[in-house]
Formats: sequence, structure tokens, C-alpha cells
Amino acid sequence: MTILRITPTEATDLLLPIQREPHADPGDLLAGHLHAPRRGQDSSGPSRGGGPVITLSEPIPAEQIDASTPYVVKDAAGRVLSVQDAGSGGWEWAYFGAYDSYWTDVFPLQFSGNPVDKPASITMPERNWPLHSNGTATSWEYAFWAPSDYGSGYPVMSLSAKAAQKNQDGVQTYTLSWNNNGTTMNLCGDSGSWNWAYVSSSHSAAALTFHRFYVQKSKLDSLFSATWPDASYDLKLNTGDKYYQAVSTSQVMAAYNNSGLAQYSWKADYFDCDDFSYVYKAQCSKDAYAVSPEYGYAVGIIFGTTANSAHAVNVFIDTSGTVRVIEPQNGQIAKGEDWKDHAGAAYTPYFILM
Repeated sequence: MTILRITPTEATDLLLPIQREPHADPGDLLAGHLHAPRRGQDSSGPSRGGGPVITLSEPIPAEQIDASTPYVVKDAAGRVLSVQDAGSGGWEWAYFGAYDSYWTDVFPLQFSGNPVDKPASITMPERNWPLHSNGTATSWEYAFWAPSDYGSGYPVMSLSAKAAQKNQDGVQTYTLSWNNNGTTMNLCGDSGSWNWAYVSSSHSAAALTFHRFYVQKSKLDSLFSATWPDASYDLKLNTGDKYYQAVSTSQVMAAYNNSGLAQYSWKADYFDCDDFSYVYKAQCSKDAYAVSPEYGYAVGIIFGTTANSAHAVNVFIDTSGTVRVIEPQNGQIAKGEDWKDHAGAAYTPYFILM
């Protein structure tokens, strides 16, 4: 018998133990688990303006994975590695679910390095939760997301990517495997529209591909209109490509730190709000240049007014398709509809440059 993990704050809410038989099939146990992920609340995904804002890129060769870019991990059934209940607890199970149905549980995942070169952990940056094994049994173990210091009995897995086979369309798939004290255990997920992720030394490894988050350029106007429905703004696009690459909060903050803007103070007329926004936008372009993405980052400059003020900050689209702004004078991030002045008055955009 294996007792489910509990955190100190959950000690008064002990879950029922999962019965583990010596040769039980993980899929049989996991699919009927008490805490199965909720079914998709919106089968069409995060739709605005007639279709999903976020598009998953074509598969990225594992050899191109870098530590500064968020990815989606997809299996051969088209399901993506997800976080139960959108990471709302102190820890959550990992599962593979259909993207269009379980998009609310899809978060950007970042590798600590290139998993082809050497084993790398996978982390959900939104909570800074790496992927753990629910123990060190050599047959199979559940996979779950939790803080890195969750406990020595639940190791953070460093996973190696190896080429598996090519699909009929020529796409190369990969396996992710964990060296469990000398036993190679592959990341797996049984059939179904969703099923729990686990590692096993005897079950078939999931055939995986890696993808980036893209924003369709044609959706930008409807996305901004949904965020600021009463605004009349001039939208300028700085690319002829069909997509921008959506960015994670960690990427946005990394650009702020790289910009050095925290060391600058507002100066009337020669280094005021618009100058801060220009520098931040330029830094995002420099950060993109460093990793050679297929498309530019979905980061821009936005000007807005209230009844008594005008201001410029930076706007970006995150990996959930949400419009957010970052104040380049202090690094504070807010949803677009929550962009307000010091008196609490909401800004109305009149110019956006992407």
C-alpha cells in the first residue's frame, strides 16, 4: 500500500490511500483515481474572435530545446503534458490531456537545459514546480508537480530525451527517460482523452514532440478589442510573419532584469515613460535574438490615457492567450483590463506597436 503525499497544511485533510497491487496496470488505477482532473470546461479552447488565440507550433527538434523558452510536451495521441486543477493546490498530479479540452491546465514548461545533451528537469515556471516521481519503485511511479524541496522520498526527475521513431509525416518523436538509481524509467501515459502521467521500466514509453506557444497575428486586433472593448486605438504590427511567439511571465521578468531598467529613474522629457517602454521592447528583441526563435516575441509598446493622465508601458500576450502589461519603470505586471493610473482610473489605449 502506498500512502498519498500530504503537505503540513493538508495534514487534517488526509486523502484515501491508493491500493497498489504487485502487477497492477497503472492506467487502470490512475484513470479511476478519486482526484481525476476535471473535464474540459470549454471544448473549443480559449476562444476570442472566432478561434483559439494560442496556436502550438510545429514540432521542435529536441536538440533545439533551450532553458529560456517555454514549451508544450505533446504525445502521439495529440495530448499535452498538463497540471491537474491548474496548479491550484500545494502540489498537483501530472497528466496527458487533449489540448482543446484541457487548455486551462496547460502551462508553459521549461527545461533546465537541453535534455539531449544531458538529463534535465522539467519545471512549471508559473509555480516553480519541477516534475517529481512519487517514489523510487523500479516498476512504475506516478508523476506529479510540486516545489523542488517537497521531500527526499519524492525525487525531482532529470529526464533524458532520445530519438524514438519518425511518424508517417516525417516528424521525429522522442522518449523522455529517468535514471532511477540505475533503472531506466520512461515517461508514459495510457490511452484516453486524458490519463495520468507516470514513469515505468516496463510499460511503453510515450512518443513525444516539443512545441512552442504562438499567437496568430490575425487575432491580435480581436484580442486587444476584447481586453479594451471601449477603446479606439491604432495597432501597428512590426512583422510580416503570421505569428508572434507568446511569452511566459518568467521570460518577461528575465527581459526586465536584463534591461537594467531597475537602475534608472524617470527624468522629465528625456527619459520618461515612453523611453522606458522603448528600452524594454528593445531588450525583448535582444533576448529573442539570443535564442533564435522562429518568430518574434509577442511584446509591444502601448500608450493610453485616463481623464487626467497619459502613460506608456509594455504589453504582451502570455501563453494562455491573456493580454497583460508590464510597467517598465518597476517590473510590475497586471492584466490588460487592470491597467490603471495611481488614482485607480483605467487607461484607455490609443496606440499599440507590436
